[in-house]
Amino acid sequence: MSRVVLLSGIAVIAIAAWIILDPPAPREVWATVPSPPPAKTNAPGDGICTECHGGTPLNEAGGSVTIGGVPTSYVPTQTYTLTVTVQHPTQRRWGFELVPLRTNNTMAGALTSTTQLTATIPFNNKTYIGHNNAVAGQDGTFLGAASGMWTFSWTAPGPGVGTVTFYAAGNAANGTGGTDGDKIYTTSVSATEGSMTGVDATTWGKIKMLYR
Repeated sequence: MSRVVLLSGIAVIAIAAWIILDPPAPREVWATVPSPPPAKTNAPGDGICTECHGGTPLNEAGGSVTIGGVPTSYVPTQTYTLTVTVQHPTQRRWGFELVPLRTNNTMAGALTSTTQLTATIPFNNKTYIGHNNAVAGQDGTFLGAASGMWTFSWTAPGPGVGTVTFYAAGNAANGTGGTDGDKIYTTSVSATEGSMTGVDATTWGKIKMLYR
């Protein structure tokens, strides 16, 4: 009996040592946490959701993530309403993350949540925006829905920034709460800088000239 107990004790010590010295790598469950971890948009210098969500190839055929509302040419300091949509015919839970960057890969403009379904995520001198599932009664991952769509606003930077590129990643999850079988999609859309609309000063003399 003592021999069995001794061997069991050695086994327990060995397992404990293995856990301490070589612990299993942690895995994040993106679509079931309140918001995604930052810097997972596949933008330059960012990671990508497939680091945790596996089992399918990146940008597998049949699904997509799209960014709507990005102007071809933006007016500096103007605010725009943007959308992100994630879809796949067999998936039933949804998540996303987006960041707008200058050509030097620094933050361009400002992102603002306009509903409780999204949240901004500051990180490394940038601000990301992604789904939010932390508000009671507001499911920012649309569990059971056929697709996910989020709306938020972007305020363009001041003059002289140049082209802005929006990078987004979308998670078309299977709704099981795990990380296997989720499908990750990426996209990017660019907007060039336009000119600010000039306004001429109006005088009473100019108004009278219109009616001569």
